[in-house]
Amino acid sequence: MANKNAKKITIDGLARIINKGFDGQMEYMKKEFGNINERFEQVDKRFEQVATKQQLQEVKTKLEEVDERLKNVETVLTDAHVL
Repeated sequence: MANKNAKKITIDGLARIINKGFDGQMEYMKKEFGNINERFEQVDKRFEQVATKQQLQEVKTKLEEVDERLKNVETVLTDAHVL
């Protein structure tokens, strides 16, 4: 049974109600996507601080070269009876 006190709604009124709901959702989504963008920016900054595999390999190669040179110096000093 229909409610006698029910207010009749027009198509325009219904459209305004629906539009208001969509506007609310859009504001919520903008806010949440803004938060997500901020988090990705933080992650990007962290990745900028991480060395790449190539950079680590370059450091390893240089360290191996330094280690080899140090061994040569030790050999020379040992042969010269300095060590």
